[in-house]
Amino acid sequence: MSKQQAHPSPSSAASGVPALFDRAVRLFNGGQPDQAAPLCQQVLQQQPNHAHAWQLLGMVHVVGNRPAEALPALQRALALNPRQTQILCLLGTVLARLGQSEQAIDHFRQALALAPRDANIWYDLGNVQHGLGQHLQALASHDRALALAPGHADAWLNRGHALLELHRLGDAIASFERAIDLRPRASTWLLLGSALEQAQRLPDALACYEKVVALEPDNLDGWLKFGGVLLQLGRPDLALERIEVAQRLAPQSPRVLLTQAAALAKTRGDAAALVPLLQAHALAPDDLSVSMQLLYFMLKTAHWEGLTEVLAQTLRHWRAGARDANTLTLLAHPDVSAADLLQIAQAYHAPLNDAFRAMHAKVARGAPAGRRLRLGYLSSDLRHHAVGFLMTGVFEAHDRQRFETFAFSIYPQPDRSPERQRAQAAFDHFIDIHHLGDDEAAALIAGHGIDLLVDLNGLTTFSRPGILARRPAPVQVQYLGFPGTSGLAAIDYILGDRWVTPVEQAQAFSEHIVRMPDCFQANDDQRRFAAATPTRRELGLPDQGFVFCCLNNSYKILPGVFDGWMRLLQNTPGSVLWLLGDNDTARSNLRAHAQARGVAPERLVFAERRPYDQYLARYRQADLFLDTLPFNGGTTVSDALWAGLPVLTQVGDRFAGRMAASLLDCIGLPELITHSQPEYEALAHRLATEPGLLPGLRDRLAANIRTRPLFDTRRFTRHLERAFEHMIERHAQGLPPQGFDVAELPLAQSA
Repeated sequence: MSKQQAHPSPSSAASGVPALFDRAVRLFNGGQPDQAAPLCQQVLQQQPNHAHAWQLLGMVHVVGNRPAEALPALQRALALNPRQTQILCLLGTVLARLGQSEQAIDHFRQALALAPRDANIWYDLGNVQHGLGQHLQALASHDRALALAPGHADAWLNRGHALLELHRLGDAIASFERAIDLRPRASTWLLLGSALEQAQRLPDALACYEKVVALEPDNLDGWLKFGGVLLQLGRPDLALERIEVAQRLAPQSPRVLLTQAAALAKTRGDAAALVPLLQAHALAPDDLSVSMQLLYFMLKTAHWEGLTEVLAQTLRHWRAGARDANTLTLLAHPDVSAADLLQIAQAYHAPLNDAFRAMHAKVARGAPAGRRLRLGYLSSDLRHHAVGFLMTGVFEAHDRQRFETFAFSIYPQPDRSPERQRAQAAFDHFIDIHHLGDDEAAALIAGHGIDLLVDLNGLTTFSRPGILARRPAPVQVQYLGFPGTSGLAAIDYILGDRWVTPVEQAQAFSEHIVRMPDCFQANDDQRRFAAATPTRRELGLPDQGFVFCCLNNSYKILPGVFDGWMRLLQNTPGSVLWLLGDNDTARSNLRAHAQARGVAPERLVFAERRPYDQYLARYRQADLFLDTLPFNGGTTVSDALWAGLPVLTQVGDRFAGRMAASLLDCIGLPELITHSQPEYEALAHRLATEPGLLPGLRDRLAANIRTRPLFDTRRFTRHLERAFEHMIERHAQGLPPQGFDVAELPLAQSA
């Protein structure tokens, strides 16, 4: 609402009612509205039809945020003075606060009929429309206000708000910059920084937050956002310094503690992050953002005290429609179903889906005659990352006679790893777009005439769904990075297979399902082993005894799975369990959990992270890989199989819990797929204790690595290209997306 001032009523008298009213006006304008109210009441006792006194009394209640009390006073004022635009505007504001939106808009329209060139009325109307979620109408109203009063700083500011809601980041940034030119304030610099941050212009956002704290050294949000951007820029030490200032300003703020935890995880380790997260959870037990981060670090560090409560709490929030989601906690959560995942993903992406719904239907067009089809891959993970390990061979194997390949990298940090260099060399065009906002990035991709764009991120770190929502390509596909539905309306297809995307679960995906014939997962058949395989002793393993192994990340290990493993160790004398030493806290906690279950802690051996070739080679010293549930290994399972190590899995009820079954079926070892915890444990025990079983499986695996299709990268790529061609052809024919099964090529034709 534009700032209101009361005006004395015309009167020649110097005492009595006029004097009382003039005194009330002076008190109101002097910032003492509550002292003005009794004087208005005195005036109205003597002159019940004093329109200005009713108006002033209504204004007192408006500034005191008492809309229900303001309404009758202003209605009485309007009845006495029906052509007073200020009363109409005040009533519009009050009605909007009371949820009577149609009546509110009507009162502003009446005011504009009387004063169509009053910029403040257009501005107030725009604010009410914005509050009602009518962002396009709000934008039009603010534009009318600015056409009449180009120097109206607040109209520029609220125009920027409307543009943010419409996901027009570039225009919003320009509006905030204009507001700052007219009236520089810390709050506006903060808004500009937030918009720049959304646009991925992180250095510019950083400069804005510096300005905020320079203007207002006690601005909590300024310090917090300052630290948050430094974290995103990979400068956690500097981030922690800024966040510590915020903590001094608000030591009990859950938001501050949450951001501090993220910085501590980067600077002092995961255990350090748990301390502020537990504090934040105690302060705000119903805050989903806090609960999700706490759950992630509890799983990552095997801190299981209170885990059941936090698991139940996050699920309750998600099922109630919460729009916040952490990828890893979603996939590792034992009680999230495939249907839950769809609901959560769609709620998370609802603002993008709503804002860009009109862009989801594109005019059909075919690839121009005489040129190759243009495939684009959008990813932050074309580097030393599981996606890079699996996909680089596919990029290299694409048929360059038929396809022109483009990589659009959104990884925000410098990377000179050998894996990054190999990925760059695998594409016809490798374009770094991490520094571009969503509008600019989408325009750049569209400018290259991409026929089909593959999102290799999904709901993972560094993802950029805002780019995809803008429809830079006529056909858009989700693949590999996230084992589940995206919930993003702009994604047409998801790639799966009969295991991970079974027909009976089709309703749990927002995308149309395309099933690959062999296995959903790409694999690089050029993965190299270290020249020397380390000995068991060098790896900290016993020279004798059965080695159960699981090098999945520690956040995938839940208490129920661990209980089964401990029973296996108890029932298999001399055996050990070889796990990934993800962090020191997880090591000590898992050993403590083992001891609490009657297993000597030294029977848990932890593997350090090593270069990829060394990591692959050491699998040769294990006897059996034990998979996790509900979140299977993906890359780790195929790595183990590539190294000749049999893998035992229990199949789950959603994509993330069915990946290993798909891999095992494709490599020709379906007997290692179990369907219950007792069956899983019983088979693991038999394989460890019956000498004739495991050698036969190892021999069959060694033969199948070269003869079965799991590690045939060229065959997989030909199937992938078939899928892409069919999607593009449907679009060119003006047909909507539709799921299908990719026809299997004869083995002789896969080269």
